[in-house]
Amino acid sequence: MGGYGLLLQSMFFLILIVVLAYLAIRYGLRSVYRGINGGYMKVLERVPLDHKSNSSVSLIQVGKEIYLVGTAQGSVTLLKTFDWKDLQYVEDNLASRTVDLKTPFSKIMDNFKKGSTR
Repeated sequence: MGGYGLLLQSMFFLILIVVLAYLAIRYGLRSVYRGINGGYMKVLERVPLDHKSNSSVSLIQVGKEIYLVGTAQGSVTLLKTFDWKDLQYVEDNLASRTVDLKTPFSKIMDNFKKGSTR
């Protein structure tokens, strides 16, 4: 009975550890990561620039302020600060722009430089 009792006791504690780990991950860590998943800061968009140096540009929202941040090789640089209203204005203007796919790219760039949307 000693061998079987020890085996059952080990199985019981293994199941107990797995259940406690599941509960800790499911409910306990949620409060730790609350800031990442919708607390005070949100990463709106991240665009990788170079995979070798792991550099990227990110839009980060803190309250009603939006920051354009560049990261490269362990350094973080604030590039520009926006207000929430400014970003909504840009989104509204970009939604109204259309590009004809039959137009050559050089013509699109020329029009873009002149400020035209067509």
